[in-house]
Amino acid sequence: MKKISATMVILLIGITLVNIPADILTTVSADPGEDYPYQPTDDIIIQALGYLRNQQISDGSISGFSISAWAAMAISAAEEDPNDWSNLVEYLRENVNRIDENKATDWERQTLTIVACNEDPRGFDGIDYLAKIESFYDGDQIGSSVNLYDDFFGILALVSGDVDKDSSIIQTVRIFIKENQNENGGWGDVDSTAAAIMALIAAGEDSNSECITDALSYVKTTQAESGGFKSWGTENTASTAWAVMAIAAAGQNPTSIEWKHSGNSSIDFLLSLQQENGAFNWSVHQNMSPEWMTSYVILALLGKPYPVKIYESEGETDEFDEDNGEDASDDTNSDTISSHGDEWTGAIRIEGKNDTICNAKVTFNSSTIVALNDSSGEIETYEIDYPSVLGALDKAAQQNDFSYSVVYYPSWNAFFVKAISGEFDWWHYWVDYNLPMVGTGSYQLTDQDEEILFGFLEDWTARALQIYLDKSTVKKNEEFTVSVYNETMAPVKDAMVYVDSSAYLTDENGNVTIELDTKGIYEIYAEKDGYIRSERKGIQVKKKVEIMNPMKNSVYILGRKTNIDLQKILVFGAIDINVETSNDIEKIEYYVDDTLKHVDTDQPFSWRLNEKAFFKKMTVKVKAYIDTDEYILKIQKIIQYIDSLPENYHGTAAFDVIKSHFKNLERDLLEQSNDDSIDVVVFNLYPNLHCLLGWVI
Repeated sequence: MKKISATMVILLIGITLVNIPADILTTVSADPGEDYPYQPTDDIIIQALGYLRNQQISDGSISGFSISAWAAMAISAAEEDPNDWSNLVEYLRENVNRIDENKATDWERQTLTIVACNEDPRGFDGIDYLAKIESFYDGDQIGSSVNLYDDFFGILALVSGDVDKDSSIIQTVRIFIKENQNENGGWGDVDSTAAAIMALIAAGEDSNSECITDALSYVKTTQAESGGFKSWGTENTASTAWAVMAIAAAGQNPTSIEWKHSGNSSIDFLLSLQQENGAFNWSVHQNMSPEWMTSYVILALLGKPYPVKIYESEGETDEFDEDNGEDASDDTNSDTISSHGDEWTGAIRIEGKNDTICNAKVTFNSSTIVALNDSSGEIETYEIDYPSVLGALDKAAQQNDFSYSVVYYPSWNAFFVKAISGEFDWWHYWVDYNLPMVGTGSYQLTDQDEEILFGFLEDWTARALQIYLDKSTVKKNEEFTVSVYNETMAPVKDAMVYVDSSAYLTDENGNVTIELDTKGIYEIYAEKDGYIRSERKGIQVKKKVEIMNPMKNSVYILGRKTNIDLQKILVFGAIDINVETSNDIEKIEYYVDDTLKHVDTDQPFSWRLNEKAFFKKMTVKVKAYIDTDEYILKIQKIIQYIDSLPENYHGTAAFDVIKSHFKNLERDLLEQSNDDSIDVVVFNLYPNLHCLLGWVI
């Protein structure tokens, strides 16, 4: 098997880890790891189960379909009946359509879950799950010949379903797994090696055999000083939990001296990651899919490897039907990732290192991906017949004319987005700002998914910025607030908010208050080191007072706008001058050629221009004055100022200061008046005509 670097492994699956400062990760006190294995009645397990129960929603699910399956197995391992957990089992029964029919691992996971729920895997909702798994068998192995996970879980699921471990299918697959063991004793990383160990032992492999001994030796090489096991670039809960289950399956104690590093055991590491709510974080600094992680850890702490339970069949045949497997093998194509997905429409945004590469809307239901096969070194074509994140990237590239490249890793059955628009390797992705735990080709988009974000950041972990504006339209010099959050909606301090070429810094609450003095439409976005750039939003700055009717380059007849376009405003008859203002405007003055014609003090402000004219050009001008409440506020300040004068001034000097202050106030108030003007050409020989016709604008 070709070896790949740690960088490739992390980026391969497309998982970007959510980085949470260590000082906000509050852990609960735990018993020493030497108490291992824990019992279902121990506080550690009770708190973990309590967390899962609190995450269960009304339909019975716990963080979606697949994670609900892992949670159900954890519940069963803790000696609780999943059928007593509201309608969890019913949810699994009613959502069988979420299984990818052409993916062996989906059927295998659900088989393990069905048995854990004390249900019959040969007749759960009328479906024979064991037959489904057997249909992927080609006489040598299960499913894809380059994806060993379906072989690991195939054995675990069949054994769980009470298929005789000495049956030809289980023993043949056991040999296939052993033949694909790497020279270092592992099968890829620690996670897959742990799964292989559990599968082989479940199939009857002696725990003291050379195969298992070499595998455990490899697992040991991945242990960190913290006691945890490393994969995805760091020691983490998932890898550690799987390693612990493999160690337990081999009959060893993960808290023994042989399984400690620098005095720390894997159990110590897991316990350090439990939070006050009972959940387990992914790593010391990162919180990711806590429901999933907690489900894994429950089994690890209880010392119970997969499969959780073995179904006790009554008169069912345990022997595999050879003909069935051979016939079904033709339906499996390792170059096709299949499902039954519908068309997806949504947004995709791609933030490069220095600029936004794409912000588009796409609609598609399948995709053809051209990728470099890492094993063969050949450029190959892969069909994904459901809407995937990778498919959305492909569709966006077609629509917006940018390049991207992909590497396919057969041993992982996963795609790695190598480059987008010439920027290599450091790509992360989110769906609706949530971090998926699957690769871009495996994530199947649904109607609930609205936006995909790809971001380039040269770091193992990445975080994304979001911005929110409290207003989309403001008047000149009217304040508005920009709020900047991370992907979990936590405020981001010291983020740089760009408004065209100007920059502002957010406060400790992630806010910055801005006012703009020039009319126009402005683009706003946020950046900060260690974060993916935010989306770009626009804000329109209007005048404090603006003539909205008549509109420029228009022709009006008796107050009605026509469809005629003209490079001026031409009015036949009377016209209403409608004015839009900010809420603090108290009074509007209307002028025609600098002559005051009307004063309006009632909002909405409007005045009818109805003067006799023969194609006469007129300049209509409006002046706006602020609300008297503002005057009162300033006067109150003046009074406070005067009250303080006797302490500082004597005699006429005090009156001079007051006089100067009032003059400054007068100037300030005058400067706060705003105006707008338009030029109109008027033809109106009969100003009273509209009255005679009963015309009302």
